Amino acid sequence: MQLNHLCLILPAEFEETKPVDDEQAHKPTKKHPYKHCSNHILAFIRELLGRVYDSKWVSFCHHAKKRKQQSGVLFHDMDGIQLSDKVGADNPRIFSFAELYIGSNGFSEDEVLGSGGFGKVFRAVLPSDGTVVAVKCLAERGERFEKTFVAELVAVAHLRHRNLVRLRGWCVHEDQLLLVYDYMPNRSLDRILFRRPENMGSATLSWERRRNIVSGLAAALFYLHEQLETQIIHRDVKTSNVMLDSHYNARLGDFGLARWLEHELQYQTSSPAIQNQQFRLAETTRIGGTIGYLPPESFQKRSVATAKSDVFSFGVVVLEVVSGRRAVDLTYQDDQIILLDWIRRLSDEGKLLQAGDNRLSDGSYGLSDMERLIHLGLLCTLHSPESRPSMKWVVETLSGNNSGKLPALPSFRSHPLYISLSSPTNTSSSSNGTTTRSMIDSTTTTATSASSNYVTANGETIYATAEYDNSNINSSDNIRIHRRPTAFPLVETPREISYKEIISATKNFSDSHRVAELDFGTAYYGFLDDCHHVLVKRLGMKTCPALRARFSNELQNLGRLRHRNLVQLRGWCTEQGEMLVVYDYSANRLLSHLLFHHVNRIDNSVLRWRHRYNIIKSLASAIHYLHEEWDEQVIHRNITTSAVILDPDMNPRLSSFALAEFLTRNEDGHHVIYDTSRSVRGIFGYMSPEYIEFGEATPMADVYSFGVVVLEVVSGQMAVDFRLPEVLLVKRVHEFEARKRPLVELVDIRLNGEYDHKELMRLVKLGIACTRSNREQRPSMRQIVSILDGNDECFVDEGQKEETGEEWRERNASSLSMIKRIQALGIQ
Repeated sequence: MQLNHLCLILPAEFEETKPVDDEQAHKPTKKHPYKHCSNHILAFIRELLGRVYDSKWVSFCHHAKKRKQQSGVLFHDMDGIQLSDKVGADNPRIFSFAELYIGSNGFSEDEVLGSGGFGKVFRAVLPSDGTVVAVKCLAERGERFEKTFVAELVAVAHLRHRNLVRLRGWCVHEDQLLLVYDYMPNRSLDRILFRRPENMGSATLSWERRRNIVSGLAAALFYLHEQLETQIIHRDVKTSNVMLDSHYNARLGDFGLARWLEHELQYQTSSPAIQNQQFRLAETTRIGGTIGYLPPESFQKRSVATAKSDVFSFGVVVLEVVSGRRAVDLTYQDDQIILLDWIRRLSDEGKLLQAGDNRLSDGSYGLSDMERLIHLGLLCTLHSPESRPSMKWVVETLSGNNSGKLPALPSFRSHPLYISLSSPTNTSSSSNGTTTRSMIDSTTTTATSASSNYVTANGETIYATAEYDNSNINSSDNIRIHRRPTAFPLVETPREISYKEIISATKNFSDSHRVAELDFGTAYYGFLDDCHHVLVKRLGMKTCPALRARFSNELQNLGRLRHRNLVQLRGWCTEQGEMLVVYDYSANRLLSHLLFHHVNRIDNSVLRWRHRYNIIKSLASAIHYLHEEWDEQVIHRNITTSAVILDPDMNPRLSSFALAEFLTRNEDGHHVIYDTSRSVRGIFGYMSPEYIEFGEATPMADVYSFGVVVLEVVSGQMAVDFRLPEVLLVKRVHEFEARKRPLVELVDIRLNGEYDHKELMRLVKLGIACTRSNREQRPSMRQIVSILDGNDECFVDEGQKEETGEEWRERNASSLSMIKRIQALGIQ
């Protein structure tokens, strides 16, 4: 007998049972013989499988026994820390084929949500908890499709953004490949956008929702392009890949064509299965994507997929959303079949508004708003990639931070047509089949088609990974590529790390491995598995209930976030009564050390100005992600220079999430605070006046803390320094401003005048604006990001009444009172 899959359905009490060893499993019981029988069933199956397979079950039992011998207890979590049910619950996992099969009623045709990519998508209800998911099944076979599966899995496994479809997990069953995503009740954008009135069961997609969808899609692409350690180019942005959740928020999906690379245009994956394999864009010579959305340069030989390729596709989607028409639609007359070419002609004729969807009722949208959005779509689809804006600029424009006029559009009469349609009698022929002419740089390029004048991407032009050698790539079906078994990469998620591993990594918490004292604990560096550079935070005061809660919160929160300027959680340990948090770590310094501990440092180097400005800019991007770009709004509550870790290239990563508060969104998209305790938690000197007074965690409290960090970076002075007559840095700066002294005098004297004057003035003004006592006068993180990009007109303090000294002291009375009490104790 061959056992491929085993599905067990245990009673509800199974969740409350504890693992038992073999001896306990075989002990006869006289009392309540049927109660908690799942313990014995589980132990029996573990023993059975352990005899046959070298599996994780055996490993689990072995470690359980070993740990029991060491301390006499099986689990070492302290009271109040229940990690197993919470930590990692949102991380992608491996699904069994059985649960997906059961949930989709045997992959019934009645559960099909749609067909796309390389197979069907089914609706499934997970039998474990009733969660509704979407299961994408790859219908094709062969190495190319397995590579596509791997590409999508690796690309999206760790992504966390409110406008991306979240990957829940995957399943590899024999020759079937399945990806499990969040279920989107409103399906894809094209299904709703292109429905005709006679086929619609509901009203036309409103203008407000259309604009929100465009903004959400732009935010998702900006995140993929610029906010991750590894830049991801989607390569297949189109309306059918834009999913809509229950509130019609856009969520980009289908990463089957995704290309990922480091920002230096090269990425070496650390996955064991494809170790030492470099992905180079220069080796990508095939077209990937869909005609109508593909940029013109993709038709050239040896074309390179770049972020500007996604910008072009995004621009086409914008034009589709505004017009309610498909990118290529054969139901229209010849000069309107290609949407982009038609709207370009309208632009030359000064009739852009004629492209608007006539199903939108008059007065439901602003004419200038519609014209501006069409203008933006045309800018994104300009012929030259260098002329197209970045997604960051697009996001700024859609959010209103670029309030001025958009760059002027060129005359498209001099532009080549996106697709030049030719009649059958004039169609040129080639050995590859019918040819469609696309004028690029005054040259004619070809793309194969299957007996049609209108090109669609065929199977051989879809995707080629770098694992193909150039010599093996051949579009001819007559040449067979020898297939090698595809080894699927290990997608690493935060895990429980044994105490023994941590002892080995940190040399038993050796003083030589100590990095710093931070956040109610001590940080040590080390190498996990002799290859992963990690930072281990060892919390002290292990019996303190508040600290145990902080530990649990940090694990739950940090594992759910992903941004290039946020520290990444690798795992945790609660053995031996310890509370250990393990981060990925490629650095050996904190921002506070470089700014303030220069006296005792061996190297007397000073943090250069360009590094300081980049640190502030990157930190702002990370906080903006926490506030506005994740599913929930995250209030960090602990933004300090000691919470910022710097890598060897001086790129910052924000850490210390123990105090973070996650605010969920209600149906209207607003944030709801469930924590009514309103307790004040934070580091003195960084907490805003209203937070100290009322304990309410708001984005503006984080903005204040960020402003304090800005002033520290500019001045090289600590936020709180009892050695000085004026303890608070914020108060010193406020008095400096009130006396009308030149702001340039605030700069760190150790820079010796080596700084950019315009950037210096921008940072000083920004630090002052962020630390206003009145939170209504502070800028939002979105405005701060724009200001740091050079848009100084976003400052909100222009024309506002200046705060008097008396008003400042009144609003900061709690802080001033605390300083007096500390000074009375003689603490310095």
